[in-house]
Amino acid sequence: MLSAEPSIEAVLAEINGFRLADRQPVGGFAELREDGTTACGCWIYSGVYAGEVNQAARRKPRDEQDWVAGEWAWAWPMNRRILYNRASADPEGKPWSERKRYLWWDEDEGKWTGADVPDFKADKAPGYKPDEDAEAEMALRGDEPFIMQPDGKGWLYAPSGLTDGPLPAHYEPHESPMDNALYGTRASPTRQTFERDDNRYNPADGEPGADVFPFVLTTYRIAEHHTAGGMSRFLPYLAELAPDPFVEVSPELAAERGLEHTEWATIITERAAIEARVMVTERMTPLDVDGRRLHQVGLPYHWGGNGLATGDSANDLLPIVLDSNVGISEFKSATCDVRPGRRPRGPALLAFVDEYRRRAGG
Repeated sequence: MLSAEPSIEAVLAEINGFRLADRQPVGGFAELREDGTTACGCWIYSGVYAGEVNQAARRKPRDEQDWVAGEWAWAWPMNRRILYNRASADPEGKPWSERKRYLWWDEDEGKWTGADVPDFKADKAPGYKPDEDAEAEMALRGDEPFIMQPDGKGWLYAPSGLTDGPLPAHYEPHESPMDNALYGTRASPTRQTFERDDNRYNPADGEPGADVFPFVLTTYRIAEHHTAGGMSRFLPYLAELAPDPFVEVSPELAAERGLEHTEWATIITERAAIEARVMVTERMTPLDVDGRRLHQVGLPYHWGGNGLATGDSANDLLPIVLDSNVGISEFKSATCDVRPGRRPRGPALLAFVDEYRRRAGG
């Protein structure tokens, strides 16, 4: 008779991967085969159940022999704690610093050894040179640590693949209240914008109406939240720890706008207005930038209409502006206004936001 309760460890074993012939777990993704003799739920977690041991449940603290605490939980992939860790040794495989040595080449053993799992073939010697027909990782030399790059090197200059140039550059967000101090172009010229009535943009620095939304808004997660809001709002203990959405403001901004600690405030952009409890805190330190006093407003983003702890969603305030390389939006930065009291309801809320749009010239 099947149990009504699933076994979490059985699920973990499926995710780890196993040999179909004997159902024994594989030791890592290197043991997975494309001929159908193995199965794996997620390759990056392959090895988490190696040896039929729940590696993620381990809690052995670090000691002098294992100072990186390799047996405290498990890190993907292969329990490596630092990616590209070949770079911790010089081209000859010797530690750059004996005091901070991490991985090194053991000539007698013919393999890499040290505090971590090598992020490359453990028996690839520092002097290895690939044949002309070598492929994948074996096409990289033994002194090239960045195995996810085609040349095995860390890149500052990217000769291809980026739409906004080969070198890192600073651009301000689309709704930045400041100009770009480094370049004549304020925001990335390759950003993707969407001019729609439900995605209106607040005026940026120097544009008419920018003073209607004078504060910088940023969203984030707090320690009492788990992953995204859909998880946190439905977990009783987390919902109890963070029952209401809140907005963090500095004592200076609270005094300027008449905001009272634990009372309600309304946060407004051209897209929406939400309400949140006020948290007056010195964590939100004002900045003096180019002769201007700039206030920051912080909003955790985990609330919504469903769950045990409900409230307005900070994401309703944010614009859709996409990075042209990977299509990620600027969900961490915008401009806003803050005023005391709860937001209007129903049609009055739409009229409230429309009034802000009118004041900003929208």
